Amino acid sequence: MLEDALRYPWTGEQKVETILIGGVLSLLGVFFIPALFMYGYLVRVIRAVSAGDDEVPPVFDDWGDLFIEGVVAFLISLVYSLVPLVVIGLAIASFVLPASVVTTTGGEPAPGLSIIGILFALVVVTVTVVGSLGAVYLLPAAVAAYAVTGRVGAAFSPGTLRAIGGSQTYAVAWLVAVAIAIGAQVVGGLASVTVVGAVLIPFLSFYGNVAGAYAIGTAVREVPALASESGTPTAGSVA
Repeated sequence: MLEDALRYPWTGEQKVETILIGGVLSLLGVFFIPALFMYGYLVRVIRAVSAGDDEVPPVFDDWGDLFIEGVVAFLISLVYSLVPLVVIGLAIASFVLPASVVTTTGGEPAPGLSIIGILFALVVVTVTVVGSLGAVYLLPAAVAAYAVTGRVGAAFSPGTLRAIGGSQTYAVAWLVAVAIAIGAQVVGGLASVTVVGAVLIPFLSFYGNVAGAYAIGTAVREVPALASESGTPTAGSVA
């Protein structure tokens, strides 16, 4: 899967044009709007690969649909990013609790409440770590669920997420995507020592994102729960 994923972006007659456009969008992503088009393109990659069209990457066209799907994918990502943030907020609040304990008549902190606060903090920290990792693990599955079904609700369906996330193929694909992302960061860091290399960083980033989307797409097409719902989705459908 790793070898196929790395090869995938560099195929097709319009590979150079596609990578150039994607790299420019990545470079301009700091202005937000261009990043939405890139989000939409990655949704299109996952959909195409999950449908078996995995020989050549899709091209940048139908920019209106690309933008709408990018907005939806971004909102899905935003919701999943809020999950660990909320838990982290609870964790921070729990650390304040031991310092805000009720004092005894002698002015000393009540030891029982202090211990309870510390134990609560440890529990919340553990939940924060687990919740954050869970959100990071399920986010590609959620975007893939939307890409395949065309329904925003599928990105938050417990049954759909369980079917995808519980798949061994998806677990492997997720690891492959993470490895590619890390590799792209490392290569980009090494390339940044030269001016020419620094210019190539957004293009390397886009290449890595497409390769990762390919890996996720190959995994979700084997999930029966999605196969029964797949079709020709409409951009931004909320059914």
